[in-house]
Amino acid sequence: MKRPALQNNLLLSAIFFLCSASLSAQNSSPEEPSEAALASINKAIAEVQQEIASRNSERTSTYQTLEKTEKELSALRSQITAIETSISENQAELSQHQTDREQLLATKLSQQELISQYLRTAYQTGRQEYFKLLLNQENPALVSRTLRYYQYFNEARSQKVEQYTATINKIIIVEGRITESTAALNNNRELLDTQQNTMQASLNNRQNQLDELDILLTSSSRKLEALEAERSEMELLIEELRRSISNLSLGDQQQPFANMKGQLPWPVAGVFKNRWGSSYGLGDLNWEGVTINAASEADIIAIHRGRVVYADWFSSSGLLLIIDHGDGYMSLYAHNQELYRDVGEWVNGGDIIASVGNTGGQQDFGLYFEIRHNGESENPASWCLAGN
Repeated sequence: MKRPALQNNLLLSAIFFLCSASLSAQNSSPEEPSEAALASINKAIAEVQQEIASRNSERTSTYQTLEKTEKELSALRSQITAIETSISENQAELSQHQTDREQLLATKLSQQELISQYLRTAYQTGRQEYFKLLLNQENPALVSRTLRYYQYFNEARSQKVEQYTATINKIIIVEGRITESTAALNNNRELLDTQQNTMQASLNNRQNQLDELDILLTSSSRKLEALEAERSEMELLIEELRRSISNLSLGDQQQPFANMKGQLPWPVAGVFKNRWGSSYGLGDLNWEGVTINAASEADIIAIHRGRVVYADWFSSSGLLLIIDHGDGYMSLYAHNQELYRDVGEWVNGGDIIASVGNTGGQQDFGLYFEIRHNGESENPASWCLAGN
């Protein structure tokens, strides 16, 4: 029995609507955070930083000096990388221009030889056959054909001369480009030398500041006091961020963070320096995260999709990045050399978010990594895949 046309149309419309809704749900992306939401996050961060600065401790003052130096170093590294990229591009352009010049010079030589042959032929023809032809009135057909030959010959010769002139002009243009590329390359090399010297001075300055910090924290009691202060500062930051992002939407998550336990990637490959929950060796403090020693500038990835809620220098954590994954879950990435994301940006699991560094007063290069739920630290090894 055939279905009525109207019923068929309604059925097709319903199927189309359901399929469209399904695809829309699958492809939906998180909403961009509003200006008010970003302002709330930045206000919370500013309040925490102001609270820490107001304590006026010797340690706080030392870290503020260190922060300025390490931020300068991070900016210098970015500038040096950009300059090195420009130098590579300059060298590639210069090499291409030089290749073009060699090809044009070869073409010029070939055209010169061809034009020389034309000129020799024209000279010989002009001295002999052409005048004989004009005096020979016995064969009009031969006169007509020969005149056309001379016309074609002259046109071909003119064309070759024009091509030769064009080649010369191209060589002049390429020579100018070579001059420009060489100048740009030399300027960038000089700038690179300047920036590298500035960086070395900053590195020396940083080492002096680390030495001062070591002297400041020589005694066990001072180290314990500093560690307790740093933990307090981190808890203050986390709590303020949690409060400020309570209404920040992450959109539809196909795989909520809570469902990914034991399946998440580690943010970087390396050697564990400490384990979660192990003792600091001072007082009754235990590690709330893990430190993974890794190569300088190695890529650090986000372990899961979420929003960046902190991306700045913070006390002994150095350049710190925090991602909110929703439902009270956060991941923290500390001691970075460079941060590639800003507050409010949305990231997917596997996205590169930073590079391995030793900021925050560290001597060795590595990543300090935490996972928190409702402000409480959890063992990253329970969440991330075995085998790092």
